[in-house]
Amino acid sequence: MNNKLSLKGGIFKSAIILTIAGVLSKLLGFYFRILLTNYTGAAGVGLFQMCIPLIALAFAVCCSGFSVAVSKYSASSPSLKWLFCVLKITISLSIAVMLLFLIFSDFIANHIFMESRCEGIIRITAISLPFMCIHNCLSNYYYSQKESFLPASSQLVEQLVRIGTIILYVRIKNVSTISIADAVTGNIFGEFAAATYCAIPLFFRSIHNKSMTQKLSCSLREYRYIVKYAFPINANQTVLHLLEGAEAILIPAILCMHGLSKDDAISQFGILTGMALPLVLFPCTAANSFALMLLPKVSDESSNVLSDHLAVTVKRTVSMCLSLGIISIFLFINYGARLGAMMFHEDSVYIYTCILSWLCPFLYLKISLTSVTNGMGHTALTFIINITGIIIRLACVFLLIPKLGITGYLYGVLISNICMSLLYIFNIYKKLNIQPDPFGSIIVPLCIAVISIFSSRIICRIVFGLIIKEAEEYTLLLTGAAICCIVYIILFIHEQSEQRPL
Repeated sequence: MNNKLSLKGGIFKSAIILTIAGVLSKLLGFYFRILLTNYTGAAGVGLFQMCIPLIALAFAVCCSGFSVAVSKYSASSPSLKWLFCVLKITISLSIAVMLLFLIFSDFIANHIFMESRCEGIIRITAISLPFMCIHNCLSNYYYSQKESFLPASSQLVEQLVRIGTIILYVRIKNVSTISIADAVTGNIFGEFAAATYCAIPLFFRSIHNKSMTQKLSCSLREYRYIVKYAFPINANQTVLHLLEGAEAILIPAILCMHGLSKDDAISQFGILTGMALPLVLFPCTAANSFALMLLPKVSDESSNVLSDHLAVTVKRTVSMCLSLGIISIFLFINYGARLGAMMFHEDSVYIYTCILSWLCPFLYLKISLTSVTNGMGHTALTFIINITGIIIRLACVFLLIPKLGITGYLYGVLISNICMSLLYIFNIYKKLNIQPDPFGSIIVPLCIAVISIFSSRIICRIVFGLIIKEAEEYTLLLTGAAICCIVYIILFIHEQSEQRPL
C-alpha cells in the first residue's frame, strides 16, 4: 500500500515539475517564433516548419526507440551501462544520418522540398542531430531514475540558448532581418547546451559512485536486446514521420494549385503551423502531464484485472479532457485568438486559431486515451489509429485544399482528431463495457464554461469601464482570460468534489 502511495506521489510530483517546465518552455517557444517572424517573416517560419518533419524523421530513425530502451533497462539500477551502450548506437547512427543530410542537402531541398532556401536549414539542423540524440538519451536515463528536474529544466536551457543565439547574432551583425538558416543556427547551440547540462551532473556522480561506471560495455547479446526492443518503436515513428513529412511538403505545393504564389503558400503554411497551431497546443502541457500520471495507473489496474477501477479511471479521464477542451474553446475564441494575432502581428492567426480552437476537446482526449490504450498494452492499436489520422489529413490535403485553400487543411486536422478520439473511445469503452455519460462529460462542463466566460466579461467591463479607464488591449485580454480560468477552476473543483477523486 505504501509503495503504491509512494509511486503515485512520485509520479504526481514529476508531472507537476514537467508541467511547470513545459509551460515555461512553451512560453519561450512562443518568444522564439515571434523572433523568427520579426527577423525572417512568415515565409521564413513556413520554411522552418517544412523542415521540422525531416529532422523528426531523422530523430525517429536514430534515437526514438533507443532512448525508450534507456528508460526500460536503466530503471532497476543507477549503472550507466545501458546508457553508454545506447549512446554508442545512437551517436553512430546520428553521425551517419548527419553526413547524409550534409552531402545531399542540395538534392533534398531542390528535388524533394522543391525549395532551394531549405538547404541551409537542412544542413544546420543536421549538425544538431547528434546533440539532440544525446540530450534525449540522457533525459530518459534521469526519468528511469525517477528524476524529473534535470531533464525538465534542460528544456529551458535549450530554449534560452537558442533565443540568446539569435539575439546575439542580430546585435553583432547590427541588422533588422536575417535569413532563416542563420536564425535556426541557435538550434545547434541549444541542443549542445542541453546535452552538456544533462551530462555534467552524471559525470560528477560517476566520480563519487564508482559502481555506476564499473561495467560500461554490453555483450553482443545485450545489444540484440536493445535493438529488438527499439526497432518496432523506431519503425512506427519512422512511418508516422514519413507521412507527416509528405504532408508538410504537399500543403504548400497544393496551395499553389489553389492560386497562391510560392511565397504566399509558404507564408500561410508558416502562419498556420508555426503560429496558430502552437497557440492551440499550449494547454496540451496539462494533458501531457496528466497522460504521464495516467500511464502507470492504467498499467497497474490493467495488470491486476481491476476492470471496475479502470473503467472509473477512463470515465473520469474522458470527463477531465472534455472539460479542459471545452473551456479552451471559449478562451481561444474570446481571448487567445486576438492575443495570438497581436503577438505575431498577423491577422490570419486570429481566423486560424478560432477554427483550430474546436480541435481542443478531441486533441486532449486523443493524448490521454493514447496513454490509456498503451497502458492497457494495445500499442499496435495506437499505431493503427495514428496512421488513420494522418491518412485522413492527407486525403483532406488533396481533396479540400484545392477548393478551400488552407482552410481545407484546418478542417482536415479537425476531422482527423475527431475520428481518432472516437476510435479510441469506441475501443476502450467496448473493452471495459463503459456506458457514455454525455451529461456529466459535456453538458456540465459546457454550462460551467458559459458561466465562466460571461463572468469574466462582466467583471472586465466593471473593472476597465468604471474603475480603470485606460488599459492596453493586452491587459484587457490577459485579465479576462485569467478571470475566466479562475471562475472555471472554482466551479469545476466544486463540481468534482462531489465525485470520488481519480
